[in-house]
Amino acid sequence: MALPGDRSQVVFNLGRPGGVPLKLEFDVLLSHKAKYFVAVAVLALMLPAAGAQLSRMKLSDLKRMRADNMNFVDNNIVVSGNVYLPFGDMEVYADKAVINASTWDVEATGNIQFYRWVSMTGNIDTDKLARLERASNILVSVKGIMGDIWGDQLIQVEASGLTDNIRAQRMVGNMETGYFQFENFEAQYNTFICKAGVGERRPDGKIVVKKAEISACNYLLNDNAHYSISCGEATLIPQNTSFYGYGLDNLESDLGEYSVFVTNGFAKVYGVPVLWLPVFYKPKDESPGLLSTQWGKASDWGYYVLLSKRFNFTDYPYSKAKLMADYYEKRGFAGGVEADFGTENSKTEIFFYTIRDKDPYESEDYWKYRMEIPNQRYDLRITNVTHITPRLDFRGAFELLSDPWFNNDFFTSRYDSDPQPSTYASLEQQFDHFSASLYIRAKVNDFFTTVQRLPSFRLDFQRQEILDTNIYYQGDFSMDYLKMSWLKFDIPGYWGKEYEKLKNYESFRLDTTHFLYYPLRFDWLTVVPRAGFKFTAYSKSSKNKVDTDDLMTMFRAADLQNITNIALNNFDEKGGSRSRFIGELGIEASTKIYNTWENVRSSWLQLDGLRHVMRPYVNYTFIPKPTVNREHLYYFDEIDRIDEQNFVRFGVQNRLQTRSGNSLRTYFAMENYWDLYLNKSEGFNNIGNFCTMLTASPFKGFSINTMFSIDAGNNNGDLPQVVRNGRRIDNPGINLKWLNRWNINVSYTPADDWRFTLGYTYHRPYGTRSAYSMGSTLTQFDAGSYFNNYFSEYTEEIYFGMMFPITPDRRTKGSFGMSYDFHEGYVDAYEFGVTRNFHCWELAFSFILEYDRGDGWHKTNWSPNFMVSAYLTGLENPLAGPSNNILVDADREMRRGAGSRTFGWTGGN
Repeated sequence: MALPGDRSQVVFNLGRPGGVPLKLEFDVLLSHKAKYFVAVAVLALMLPAAGAQLSRMKLSDLKRMRADNMNFVDNNIVVSGNVYLPFGDMEVYADKAVINASTWDVEATGNIQFYRWVSMTGNIDTDKLARLERASNILVSVKGIMGDIWGDQLIQVEASGLTDNIRAQRMVGNMETGYFQFENFEAQYNTFICKAGVGERRPDGKIVVKKAEISACNYLLNDNAHYSISCGEATLIPQNTSFYGYGLDNLESDLGEYSVFVTNGFAKVYGVPVLWLPVFYKPKDESPGLLSTQWGKASDWGYYVLLSKRFNFTDYPYSKAKLMADYYEKRGFAGGVEADFGTENSKTEIFFYTIRDKDPYESEDYWKYRMEIPNQRYDLRITNVTHITPRLDFRGAFELLSDPWFNNDFFTSRYDSDPQPSTYASLEQQFDHFSASLYIRAKVNDFFTTVQRLPSFRLDFQRQEILDTNIYYQGDFSMDYLKMSWLKFDIPGYWGKEYEKLKNYESFRLDTTHFLYYPLRFDWLTVVPRAGFKFTAYSKSSKNKVDTDDLMTMFRAADLQNITNIALNNFDEKGGSRSRFIGELGIEASTKIYNTWENVRSSWLQLDGLRHVMRPYVNYTFIPKPTVNREHLYYFDEIDRIDEQNFVRFGVQNRLQTRSGNSLRTYFAMENYWDLYLNKSEGFNNIGNFCTMLTASPFKGFSINTMFSIDAGNNNGDLPQVVRNGRRIDNPGINLKWLNRWNINVSYTPADDWRFTLGYTYHRPYGTRSAYSMGSTLTQFDAGSYFNNYFSEYTEEIYFGMMFPITPDRRTKGSFGMSYDFHEGYVDAYEFGVTRNFHCWELAFSFILEYDRGDGWHKTNWSPNFMVSAYLTGLENPLAGPSNNILVDADREMRRGAGSRTFGWTGGN
């Protein structure tokens, strides 16, 4: 170890004009500080000779170079012992290195570690800042705070992250161009590890490896991978991270992420080749598996196998696709593609799936209905969102289905969320005080009832003060050409005589709403009176009256499951044009009552102070009878069914809040409201339902939300009789005449890998009066906005589920779920699941036992279904896992200011 005052020999070889070397030798006593100044001076003399190549290399990089020993021979810098070489965005650690100061060629040997940094700046919100700060391979520096054109606060940051992580025993290349060759190449990225005899890093960042092996199993580093792909040659293509479009948005996922293209490869299991792969591709963000595989058995499908493979084509703008190839024992072969395309301001999604269905009536009793299902079934969906300018957006969707139940059979979650998808296109422009939109909705699928808008134009004026008068204005204006297109049945009704069919109708409609508000603020009370009107004009209307019951009958006749002929009272086209005027008067009064307890603290309850805010309010709405009877107006949406209103809404909102870092967290929230009607409505008295909505997270891992409605006005009749197995029984479960409905969901996670869920649903037949305002926003739990609502459902169910570890190492986890139907008197489903993690891949098994009560054609039975899936879990500790203290030092060096960086061969310190 060299200490200050040691006798050291420093050798300089400076190139003379004409190429004759001049050798200078000094045998002097030099301190580390003296060596620093001598070395920098010599390097400064060398720099002009290499100036033409010096776009990547900088003097500041050379000043940061470290080694235990450093010599200069001709134009070469020879360093050894704990060598650290920074150049541009790259860093190299080695035992020994030789750098040519003229060409910047470098050769390094022994325990080489090669890193590359990506740095960028941008403006992000607080949520994104928190995600970047949590990322293990990213360093974030806050530079300032700014606002965008919408007034939102953004944070200016500089983010730097580690991407390339290469190890080797020998490296040869050029520090200026970024071209390097490695021997005994090892690299670890986010989703895989690569070992190769030879690796070549090109200036564009691509890496070509030969005699290589790739795996998402860490054991590959010890030549004992559970699975791998070996090949003669592979190309590793980096994810190009830039601030263009998505840079900081995707930084934590893009860093250290590579796509892989392999030719002439073999899939290996425990080192044994099992499958030849002439070509293999691994997209970014995916472990190097051959295919995503899922198989099992379902009552509707029989045995099935689902295969998919994802491909990434470009990064920014990005384009990717997932190919699907499936087989269902009872249904046949199926396939499709799911593709995404995106630019800085646009995103397009395309989905197509088709099957030659051997038995399209297998899943449900579709044969009983009046729609024919073809054997060739499909779903084609295209969606696009484009930000044309910062204030102009386009949104569009197109969906073509072979039949109304395709998604119910093969993509149940999509069907549950949107059973009748629409096709539309819209342009939306935001201005300072209003917004404008142009909207088109067309009918694509004949088996769905659709209100077509061909087209619709709308202006919305947000609430804003008129000059400095304390009078606020809010309004809207729309023009639509509307067409009600009822569905078309393939088969006539089975029962009853044939009546007149559903008749389409259409009309031009102009609608405009205008309201004025005058808020009055007192010491403890805020009062906001309002007055406004709505004017609506129709080019066509009906002479024949169609009341609410007639309209409900039309929709029952248009139900996909309707099998009977129903007598209809259709709209006619003899009413001519009509204009309707509706006025509204209202007043809302509210106050806030609050208290704060600063000293309330509990780590278990996650309390850091407590604040209670209570807001009681009263809202009165009066809408007189419209100038035109709604029974003569075509129905397209709820605007056409507005009728007189006269009610008072009493409500109270409660919130408990506590601090969470620099923000507030809602600990408990509840709203209660009740309506008092001042006019009469057939079948109801003047007292409306009492409704409550509550959410709470009182301590870590626990949450509860519930909603219930109480028949405060005694409007309900007796509960209907429950029939079980053809016999009437006493009502099981809750038997309360005054309770309309109650939903409650509880979730508790006491520890990692443990979770309990409990859900309960009760719903009885009941009705509720309409409660709406054209100029005030009202919380609506179960009240009909423009219609009195009637609910015929009578159900009572409870669900319980849990997840738990099975083995002490927590690699094997289990799950269980069950649901019980009180009215049917049985558990209608049991769900069991087991998942086992095998270091770098995971095996999941689930078994569902469903109770099928049957009907007149089928016997009661239990229907078993199971599913098995195996998938790769990727690396347990990507990038940061194998890092040593050298990487930590590099982090520290990079973050330090240039003026504070020291140069020197540290003498072992």
